Amino acid sequence: MTGVTVEGSSIDSTRPSIARVYDYLLGGKDNYAVDREVGDVFFRDLPGSVAIAFANRAALTRAVAQIVRTTGVRQFIDLGSGLPTADNVHQVAQRHAPESRIVYV
Repeated sequence: MTGVTVEGSSIDSTRPSIARVYDYLLGGKDNYAVDREVGDVFFRDLPGSVAIAFANRAALTRAVAQIVRTTGVRQFIDLGSGLPTADNVHQVAQRHAPESRIVYV
């Protein structure tokens, strides 16, 4: 297996990761050539997939902001969070309520 070791985990840069493919679709920088190859299939064969990825991120942002503004909820668990990108749950929640706490899984 080729790759790098990060905090005791081995990252195989020769096998695609859906989190890194999603990062690529959103215009991120945390992906490898193998992830971009898979992402390019989405761009070529499923052109609406990029719009769906951005719409999904926008829905997450709106939902977290609405919850924080209209309820007393200040603790969030983000399951399947993938790689960090702009407007993560903690950024959105803490923008409206700095005391918000988030766990990423």
